Amino acid sequence: MPQPAAFHDLGALRFDDGAVLEPGAVDRVRAAVRDSGVRDLYVVVHGAHNDEAVGAAVDGAYRHLLAEAWSDAPGQAGMLAVHWPSLCFRDEDLPGVGKPSDTTGIDRETFDDLLRQLPGHEEELTEIVTLLRERPDHETAFDDFGSGLRRLAELPLQDPVASFAADTEGEILPQTDPLMLFEDTRTMCVEFAGALDDLRRAQDTRPGRPARHEDGRKGPGASDEGTLAEVRVAGPRPARPLSERVGRAGTVASGGPLGERARAADQAELWNGAHELFRQVVRHVLRRRAGFIGELGLGPCLPGLAEDSEVRLHLVGHGLGARLAGFALRGLEGGGAEPVLLSSLTLLQGELSHFAFADSLPQQVSGHGALWSLQRLVQGPLLCTFSHLDFHLGVLYPLSAQMIGDSAEMVSIARKWGALGFDGIQGVEGPAPMCLEDTAKSDLRRAAYLNIDASEVIRSADLPLSGHHDVIRPEIGRLLRRAAEVPGGAD
Repeated sequence: MPQPAAFHDLGALRFDDGAVLEPGAVDRVRAAVRDSGVRDLYVVVHGAHNDEAVGAAVDGAYRHLLAEAWSDAPGQAGMLAVHWPSLCFRDEDLPGVGKPSDTTGIDRETFDDLLRQLPGHEEELTEIVTLLRERPDHETAFDDFGSGLRRLAELPLQDPVASFAADTEGEILPQTDPLMLFEDTRTMCVEFAGALDDLRRAQDTRPGRPARHEDGRKGPGASDEGTLAEVRVAGPRPARPLSERVGRAGTVASGGPLGERARAADQAELWNGAHELFRQVVRHVLRRRAGFIGELGLGPCLPGLAEDSEVRLHLVGHGLGARLAGFALRGLEGGGAEPVLLSSLTLLQGELSHFAFADSLPQQVSGHGALWSLQRLVQGPLLCTFSHLDFHLGVLYPLSAQMIGDSAEMVSIARKWGALGFDGIQGVEGPAPMCLEDTAKSDLRRAAYLNIDASEVIRSADLPLSGHHDVIRPEIGRLLRRAAEVPGGAD
């Protein structure tokens, strides 16, 4: 794909699963920034690094998006990619990457991706993928499947990555183990199969609808969940949930007679649910890794990129990459010296809790978001896009994010475990969300955070991750350009 001239490609930073950066990378990028004269450097993080070809294709899509947005300012902007051991299943319609012809199981390329990015787990992965391909019709198959999932995700308590599972901190009962790994496996397969069925029905009935605009148009009424005070701070919920599963209180274990339904479920549907359960367990493993690499890898190295130059750093994260980008703020703060402030931070369909920035948790008596108060490290705007048609973040993420021992039985699953890429940053004071078209004429620095409803453009029609990867849009490119032009982000 040709890109407009004079947009600088600054290569990539490459981290391993221990958050170790390749030697000399910061010095190399700093020299390239100085030699190129670039003034606005986008540091872009996504989760599609299955192999070199996939990573390059998705990097290229973002690079072209930004180059188009800066086509009238030759030489001013550039992009630096962040590579880390992550992957997306190849049936997810990744930008610039074709989908496999067979999506009933795990195709060979995805299996190779899993072996590459989850080293040391060949035995578990082989067992899991064999079961998903063969779909055996006997009761113990799901027990074997669940055992394989637990072995894939387990970590020793002393492993430093283990502490990066949660997006909140300070609760009376800290939670780090997802319920989906410890609930009856067959029950969880039923749950995810049902969720996929709910989403198929929702595809044709749910148009993109902004939650609330500055002038109040097009918005549904205020949420009837939680207290009025909570609604004022956290904003309204979508008027109608994408699935009743995320609208119920409590957890899967207390959500109804699932055991009876599990026994009566169609075998093919059960294995479809098992496929989705596997995807979500892999994403849980990668979410932990993203937080770890963000705080201990990317964050500490960001200041070095700007030394000896006037470059402005704009950190952009999508999906799993948004969690890595968010946790990089913790690494910026923990560097010892006065941190170099980011000129902007944009979280595109972020796969982390909508309470990650909250100074208190509305459904808890104690605790706060893991990124609480860290917006002070962003000199310019902190932007969050969300879409009510991101089916992955609207349904599959909250179901997979529930933790064992969850005591918040009076609030819905969506309220406690929702993602900021589905309904925006919650639990913080700020202006009402605006839609993408309004950002061109609005002050993007009017508050510490700004939620931007992108439902009208981020709305891909294909499951399983419908809408989640649908961010390579001219409107998103213009938003990223706008983030660099506001006071504090540009001269």
